[in-house]
Amino acid sequence: MNPKFESIQFLALLRREVLEHRNLFIWAPAVLGLLIFVIDFLIVQGLDERTKIAFLEGLARFFGGGSPANMSPVFVFSTLPFLFILFMCATLYLTNSLYQDRRELSILFWQSMPVSNLKTVLSKVVAITVIAPVFYCAVIFALYVIAILWLIVSGLSYDIEVAGLGYMFLSAVLSVPVVYLFALTSALWLFPYMGWLLLFSAFAGRTPLLWAIGSLALILFLEGFLFDTQFLSNWIETRSDIDNFLIVEYGGLFARLFSYEMFIGLVVGGLLTTGAVFMRRFID
Repeated sequence: MNPKFESIQFLALLRREVLEHRNLFIWAPAVLGLLIFVIDFLIVQGLDERTKIAFLEGLARFFGGGSPANMSPVFVFSTLPFLFILFMCATLYLTNSLYQDRRELSILFWQSMPVSNLKTVLSKVVAITVIAPVFYCAVIFALYVIAILWLIVSGLSYDIEVAGLGYMFLSAVLSVPVVYLFALTSALWLFPYMGWLLLFSAFAGRTPLLWAIGSLALILFLEGFLFDTQFLSNWIETRSDIDNFLIVEYGGLFARLFSYEMFIGLVVGGLLTTGAVFMRRFID
């Protein structure tokens, strides 16, 4: 098959995922961003004038003259609510994506097309790993722009030196790529988790999330009961520890991506995803 046609076909699959799951990809971060802005706006508006001036002057002094790259981690930590929502949306998406195709019988349509099961499953992995964080980062960037422009206008109205707020804006802009890389690295680190959900989404007759949780709980119980070991539970605990994939600056990226633990996780996740492709082939 023509490589160009395959690329266009795969892009069409990605576009389909975004359009069919707009609530998870677009509206979830947009609503969260709006909610955060409204809450912050109401809090600041509730302050008296003297406190507002002190707040703006404090921000200007904190960021004034500092390196925007060194200050950007401050904004990375502030985006954790967005990353938490992304994680929750990813769980729902991976659990229901293949299951929904079977429930609505759209799987029959896609199997009648020159689209392999491998491409279909990979499109879902790429959509939630690579594409979804783009929308979340776009909302975060828009929130930064609105909030900081509002702070600058407020500072000018109170005759406050706003150069520090300009440095604050640069720090916020530089943090957005770090947030994206954080989301991408987290997805790669949690690839076994993604593969496990896709596996049950590919064959469970109903409630695939309960199947995934229940099966894992049963395996952990049998490991402890039959072998008196906790190897799997300890491994899962390690993969779930955010300190193992938290990135707040570019310097931590290389060590996270190119490590033995990351490689093992990619292998395990790849095997589970392959199982999802295989099961999809035989499920009506």
